[in-house]
Amino acid sequence: MSSRDSVTSPPEKKRTRNREQPTPDKDRARAYKARKRETHRPVSIFIQTDMKDALVKLCELKGLTQAELLEKLIEAEARNNGVL
Repeated sequence: MSSRDSVTSPPEKKRTRNREQPTPDKDRARAYKARKRETHRPVSIFIQTDMKDALVKLCELKGLTQAELLEKLIEAEARNNGVL
């Protein structure tokens, strides 16, 4: 009779899943930016406060992010001028 079959022996410890350490926020942000740079380019601009407020309101009305709305506006203007 093995010790495992014995009624008095303690049950074997359950094996837990070997989980890796979670990726730190800094590393996840860096990876996100690297993936984004494959298809996008950053734009840094200053615009008048009134125009920024209008941009925010338009985004809320249309349910878009500022980047999405700006892309649509640029695309529409480019199509109207034969650039695209």
